[in-house]
Amino acid sequence: MGVLVAGYGVSHTAMMIRKYRPEDPAQVRVHQAFGRLRDEIARLAPDLIVVVGSEHLNSFGYDAFPQICVGIGDACTGWGDGGVAAARLPLAGGFAAQLLEDGLEAGFDLAFSANPRIDHAFMAPLTLIRPQMDIPVVPVFQNSSTEPLPPLWRSAELGELVRDVVHRRPNAERVVLLGTGGLSHWVATPKMGAVNTDFDRRFLGLVQAGDLDSLVAMKTADVVAEAGNGAPEIRNWITVMAAQRSLAHVLAYESVPDWATGIAVARLFPRDQP
Repeated sequence: MGVLVAGYGVSHTAMMIRKYRPEDPAQVRVHQAFGRLRDEIARLAPDLIVVVGSEHLNSFGYDAFPQICVGIGDACTGWGDGGVAAARLPLAGGFAAQLLEDGLEAGFDLAFSANPRIDHAFMAPLTLIRPQMDIPVVPVFQNSSTEPLPPLWRSAELGELVRDVVHRRPNAERVVLLGTGGLSHWVATPKMGAVNTDFDRRFLGLVQAGDLDSLVAMKTADVVAEAGNGAPEIRNWITVMAAQRSLAHVLAYESVPDWATGIAVARLFPRDQP
């Protein structure tokens, strides 16, 4: 039986790396929060990291665009997009295969991609958290950008599936969950560069309270209207929350104009964990 040893929610803009300015205190606070995650994960020594991220029309196109896709195989390669360095990472193929199989039994028709290429949604956080790229990962893509967008409650159901798979694993695997994306931001629109701090703080308040019911009741169209076409990436946080039935400790939140994004870093932990 596996065990969930930690869960985190983080923003994933590549500008955290490409446009990092150490003379900006807000940017430094974000990097310090990522540093805390880096140290924690090193101490936890997980066997694998399930990374739930988004797709930006880099790995998939309109000829075949999945709602949820699991990376399988032996390895994956970072695209090297957005100023994030390319890298090759090992995949946790056994866990990924069981996630696909158990997903079918649970009513999930999950897509899969063998030895996939992954973009900054995965690589930017991993670069800051585990630059060695030596812990096997399971990349899970969720559609956060391309209509029709799935409801947020489906992302919570995915988290419950991941939790059940961890508990059914035959070995005592130590698993970290990482949900990446958000918070408020607009991509390739006239509002690009804007940040809705009211939305971000309201979202983080619900995350801290573990109020999953209120989060999944949100309509995706309302999230886009209020917080931008990049904001539906909060679904990746919701997946990790649902997997752990979690509360949260927000390590950093900053509205960074240079990064055109409301940036957050949070530790998500089960209700029964001190």
